[in-house]
Amino acid sequence: MKLVQFNQAALDLFSAKNKKALVTHLPRTHARESNRAIFELFALLMEGRTSVQSELKMNTVDHKSMDVLYKIHVPKPFEDNLKSVIISLEDISVQKKYERHLKRLAQTDLLTAILNHAAIRERVEEEFLRANRYKLDLAVIMFDMDKFKQINDERGHQKGDLILRQTANLIKENLREVDIIGRYGGDEFMAILPETSAKNAFFPAERIRKLFEELSSNTKSAIFSTLSIGIAGFPSKDITSAKELVTLADQAMYMAKKSGRNRIVTL
Repeated sequence: MKLVQFNQAALDLFSAKNKKALVTHLPRTHARESNRAIFELFALLMEGRTSVQSELKMNTVDHKSMDVLYKIHVPKPFEDNLKSVIISLEDISVQKKYERHLKRLAQTDLLTAILNHAAIRERVEEEFLRANRYKLDLAVIMFDMDKFKQINDERGHQKGDLILRQTANLIKENLREVDIIGRYGGDEFMAILPETSAKNAFFPAERIRKLFEELSSNTKSAIFSTLSIGIAGFPSKDITSAKELVTLADQAMYMAKKSGRNRIVTL
């Protein structure tokens, strides 16, 4: 593709002082992940479309990333041969930043600042599809605070909220950065451990269980509870969907509660 003509707005968009600076930098203006999207736009033009657009990541001359609405229009005289097209760019970085902020808010549990129920369910679906496609291990851990209603009743809901926030933080701090944690509901938390078997998921789960057990016996601690934990893993002959994986982990957690609490059950 040869750049024939551009206006001052294009120079301003890419923070280029002149045409030479922009032309020199042109191969580096496209973020790596955007090249395929641009190729697909031109493929659509080859199929007969005369106007296409996509949201892309691009870079300025001074290496700043920006979100751009990338539009391609084919003028009527060139619709048959595509010898010339008009590309227009619009900086939508502020809009995309605002959209990402709103998305984070929509996915975040306001009390604990981790993923909410809908978001953690969405993530487990994504991770299950990835594990199934690439034949990877995947583990789900369900945590439930023992006798939490009693804590709420005796110490008040403000104290209960504080314990929930600290619980979320402690679980998160004792898992890997790649692991995903969310508040499943009430005093129940879910952790998704990509590329981890149920057997290996036991070790961080046991570390977290022991930590809570120690904290619950410490009179200076704000946490007065233990954890009942259930673990389920994929692949398994009994699991064909993310929903079944979560259900099995939930069943394991309830088995832990029924068999005495403050323990782990793996199914």
